[in-house]
Amino acid sequence: MGKDCCGPEAPVTPQAVLQAAGASLLAIATFLRSPESKLKVRQGTMDGRRVDYFKGKHAVNALLRDPYKKNPKRPEIATREAAEEQVVELLKQGFFVRVDKAPKSKSLTFQQHQVFSQDAYYVWVYEVHQWWAKLAGFGILGVIFAGVLFPLWPAFMRQGVYYLSLVALGLIGVFFAIAILRLIIWLVLKVSTGRSGWLFPNLFADVGVIESFIPTWE
Repeated sequence: MGKDCCGPEAPVTPQAVLQAAGASLLAIATFLRSPESKLKVRQGTMDGRRVDYFKGKHAVNALLRDPYKKNPKRPEIATREAAEEQVVELLKQGFFVRVDKAPKSKSLTFQQHQVFSQDAYYVWVYEVHQWWAKLAGFGILGVIFAGVLFPLWPAFMRQGVYYLSLVALGLIGVFFAIAILRLIIWLVLKVSTGRSGWLFPNLFADVGVIESFIPTWE
């Protein structure tokens, strides 16, 4: 399938260039990329890859909420106009790009006119490498090493692992029960009303554990 059918490919600003954009913009972008901002981010696809996208007004709203003001190192933003100016500057510097989104679809295409609008959608280019990601990597290595030495563990530790495994299996069972329940609810609504809705719509999305259960219904 040719590129003409899918629209132009989005230009990607190198991460090194974004890192040199200035401390103020980096502080704002890092905040918006963090769970602290509570920016409503969705998963979509563009140019054959999975991307994070959001609505312009949600980014503006995030800069006006209390969590942003907690860090004095971030630029002061007192009005909605000031918040929008900062978001516009992030767009100009390439921290994210404007995209078009088809109704009831997660397929996104690059918008030629990179002009900010609060009702438009934007895809993140800027990536934040969280410290916990590196910590998780070391944790996985530690678990593997501990597993190799499992036969040498004291009896009480092996018994503890047994009970923990039972708890893990129980949580997995609850997860599958929720997945089946949401499918049943969707089918009942579709058949009885012609409409559809999902319980925990982000359950299978590539997000954090807490974010998987937010919102409850969509």
